[in-house]
Amino acid sequence: MFKRILIRFRDMKTISQLISGADEQANISGEEKPGAEHYVLSALNLDDGSAKRIFESIGADSNKFREAIREQYSEALSFIGISPDATEIEPEPIKSNRMLHNSQPSGQELMKSLYALKQEDKEHPLLGAHVISVAAEMEHGVVARAFKVMGIGREQLAKSVKEELDSIQCQGD
Repeated sequence: MFKRILIRFRDMKTISQLISGADEQANISGEEKPGAEHYVLSALNLDDGSAKRIFESIGADSNKFREAIREQYSEALSFIGISPDATEIEPEPIKSNRMLHNSQPSGQELMKSLYALKQEDKEHPLLGAHVISVAAEMEHGVVARAFKVMGIGREQLAKSVKEELDSIQCQGD
């Protein structure tokens, strides 16, 4: 009982860090609301380090994920006739003073899936690896295309997530 309470408090702290990190990543990109890609970027910066270890285990550079996201936006703009040169301009970071959190639909989908995943496992703390697990299941959107550009397969990512979570659970038991 006490362990579950401690896990719940730790999960609340992780969610708070995840959300504030996603907001920050979105604001750096000049966007007001974070999408799933911003949650992945935030997960890669969480203190537990599990998301970053997953990327390392499959030979992916977590720092290149942001570049892969930019590439998706550039490609989308060129598809509608906007020159790739126009995308060279860095967006102005915005300062948000919102009191309530709100996400783009992809961010909302990721958080709902993360909540559902966490409902299945109340015995282990929420980690960045869980965010990567949920993101790996997304078939469409910026995250899925960025993974594809980086050469990261969904099955490969899911396998690495499982290995990471299994290793953490073995350490914690």
